[in-house]
Amino acid sequence: MTTDQAQACYAAEDLWKSREIQACIKFGDWHEVQPFYATLARRFRDDDQDVYPPTVRPRKGALVAHYDPTTSSVYMPPYDRGGSWALKTSTAIHEFAHHLTPGAGHGPDFRQAMLDCLDILGWDSKLLADCYAKVGLTTSDKGDGITDKVGKLLTHADKASTDEERRTYIEKAEGLAAEHSINLALIRKKQADADGHGKLDRPVTGELFPLTALPNVTYRNLAVELASAIGRAHGAQCTIRGKSQYMTFYGFSEDVHLTELMINRVTPMMFEEADRYLQSFQHKTSGVAAISARISFCQNFAMEVGRRLREAVRQTEKEMVETLALTDGTVSTELVLREKEIEVLDYVAHEFKRQGVRGSWRGSNTSNWSDIPADAGRAAARNANLYGRKELG
Repeated sequence: MTTDQAQACYAAEDLWKSREIQACIKFGDWHEVQPFYATLARRFRDDDQDVYPPTVRPRKGALVAHYDPTTSSVYMPPYDRGGSWALKTSTAIHEFAHHLTPGAGHGPDFRQAMLDCLDILGWDSKLLADCYAKVGLTTSDKGDGITDKVGKLLTHADKASTDEERRTYIEKAEGLAAEHSINLALIRKKQADADGHGKLDRPVTGELFPLTALPNVTYRNLAVELASAIGRAHGAQCTIRGKSQYMTFYGFSEDVHLTELMINRVTPMMFEEADRYLQSFQHKTSGVAAISARISFCQNFAMEVGRRLREAVRQTEKEMVETLALTDGTVSTELVLREKEIEVLDYVAHEFKRQGVRGSWRGSNTSNWSDIPADAGRAAARNANLYGRKELG
């Protein structure tokens, strides 16, 4: 199971930039990054490492900087197109670390490369390492902090000798994942306050999420019910289009990512469990038609998954409200979470108005539940391992 490593990494680096003045040194424009890369690469070679600088090129847009491993190029937004936010040493080093670890994403190898860059520059790499640790990340290939902890809990769940013991481990894993998301919200708020404003990070609109791999509209409607339940539990809203062929999620990046990740992994599980139930003696003696049984099973599976996730988030929020104390004592967990919720609702209202969205998802048309498959669906969801599964598609 993975949480959003990229967003956790960004949160850690934002915190690092507030503490490391050298990370905020500005370049005049994109072409000034090239000499910086030449110096950085030369220092690696002086340390007997075969490193050569990437080519710096201007981007057409201003929203992102990125590294292209196919051409060994870093694309930086130019100053005259609104790229001043990216023209800093912190962004340049971030993209250089991608150059050192192509294909590693924002995983432990990338984060170690970030620290290596700071060491070779003579900067304090421990400062960034501490920031990674604050969001539950490590630079070890043995495990990703939060990910490794959740993975160990799920391993225990798989080896549990009783259903009760198995559920206990799974609930602990869910709570840990929820806590990680809350920690990111707290870091985002603390960093915004430190910089004198509260809008450093805003809700986003996710990419178009396809359900076209599913065989028909009935399956897609059931997948939408599951996806909506997962999204709501993680504080994300959604729109549906094209006879449930596509969904779009709205919320903070880490919540949108976690929602999409879980949909990919839990949707196949739901349909596999439904197929298993339809082959069971319990169904064959129930007198319920297969299509009705599948719908009842999946709708109740989706409801129970949503309930489990919401309960995990609620319980974690309650515990953190009671026990979490940040070093300066100025950030209220309750206030941060409420502000986050309001900001998502305002963003969604704005986007819906802009896009002319008028309706809302009310569930699939078929909703006459049969008690036996409904009970079976809830039972399957209660015992389901919601992490670490194969993906949809």
